[in-house]
Amino acid sequence: MFDWTYRKRLKDDLEDWVAKGWVSAQSAGEILRDQETGDGRSRLPLALAGIGMVCVALALFAFIAANWDAIPKSLKLAGIAVLVIMSHGLAAVAASRGSRGIADLLTGFATLVFVGGLSLVGQIFHLPADWAGGSVLICFGALAAAWLTGSRTSLIVVVVAAITWQVFRTQAGDPTWLAYVFSLSVLGAVFAHAILYPARISRWAAICLLWVTYGRWFIDTGDTMKEWNDAILVMGIAGCGALAVIMMQLDALADLCVKWSSGRPMRSHGQWLMARSMQDAGMLVLCAVLVFTLIIVPEISDDLVMGGLLEYPALVPVTIAVGFSVAGLLLSFKTEKALVLFAATAFCLPVIVVPVATLDLVILAGLTLAALVGLCTLATWYNNRFWMLCTYLALTAVALWLLQVTIGSLLGQSLFFLIAGIVLLGVALWLARIFRKSGKPPAASSDMKEVQP
Repeated sequence: MFDWTYRKRLKDDLEDWVAKGWVSAQSAGEILRDQETGDGRSRLPLALAGIGMVCVALALFAFIAANWDAIPKSLKLAGIAVLVIMSHGLAAVAASRGSRGIADLLTGFATLVFVGGLSLVGQIFHLPADWAGGSVLICFGALAAAWLTGSRTSLIVVVVAAITWQVFRTQAGDPTWLAYVFSLSVLGAVFAHAILYPARISRWAAICLLWVTYGRWFIDTGDTMKEWNDAILVMGIAGCGALAVIMMQLDALADLCVKWSSGRPMRSHGQWLMARSMQDAGMLVLCAVLVFTLIIVPEISDDLVMGGLLEYPALVPVTIAVGFSVAGLLLSFKTEKALVLFAATAFCLPVIVVPVATLDLVILAGLTLAALVGLCTLATWYNNRFWMLCTYLALTAVALWLLQVTIGSLLGQSLFFLIAGIVLLGVALWLARIFRKSGKPPAASSDMKEVQP
């Protein structure tokens, strides 16, 4: 979440906390004063140092390339090894003195030298270009640097190399089981590192790698069913939407399982941050999938068959999402907040798979609007402004598209908005009544009762 939204929410929260007596007015003033005077200047030297590190590495490679014939092969190899060892040694010294940022930059520099060294070795010995094979070697080397030193910079190199490998690996024939094992192993190592050494860039890099890995699995399967173009499209929609639902439900379901086992959810700071990032990414993708589903339905041919959903890249996430939804709804019947999350996300599943059964635009439009209203309710209930932004933008896009495509006359438009307004007002009154019945009496009224003789 952006810093300005955090400061705005902090001011609102402090106002409520002071009114409830949780925070003193003096402490609230000190917190706000610190937020107003604080800025990003403390991070500026490290950011500039990171850019400078990349420039120095590029300058080194350019110098070697310019003097390629003048530098002996043995000197090139020895120079690469010395730079890698020296950079890691300096990183260890910086880490021992408590300079974690400098140590991370030095480890990242060593990783970049290792990456460039692989390219130089290939040129020295005239090896054929192999982007996929080189990416695998970079993954191993960068993963070792990332885990041995806790470097976030090296982890980003791992993610870039893993994505490069997914893109450039051969498409001839079915991929071997070793390719899937390697993909899942790298994905697991990246997620574990992002949890153990929390950083926002590490979390979002891990989530991006997750989507790329799933997309590659989808492409591998799609290559074997090229005659089902529309089925491939439906399969991709269903799989992406179901994976987004899983990302939103996973953390809540884990908490419910722990509570029902008579335990207390114990999570590290990194696990909590990763869960929130996955939920944010899931909400963003789910809203995009709902809008895209409604827009592309008119382009799908009428002879769509059921086979697309039976392919593993769609069937596996849809099955897991349905299982999570059922388990979550059963376990959360005593927890209103969790129940709303599972109910809202579970209702999105019929929307993403309905094109397999019917292409009726009216049915799909009604389900899409209902699902987006449910997600808006979820975002408001959880008071998550990023979720609100995603859901309201998606609801606006769907409403404008329906207004342009399906409703031609002014009378039809008035009827559409009248029905939508009545439904939303009814839901609002129903929720207000539920909250009024389940809410506790205000503290002021209870205090008044206590002082009465």
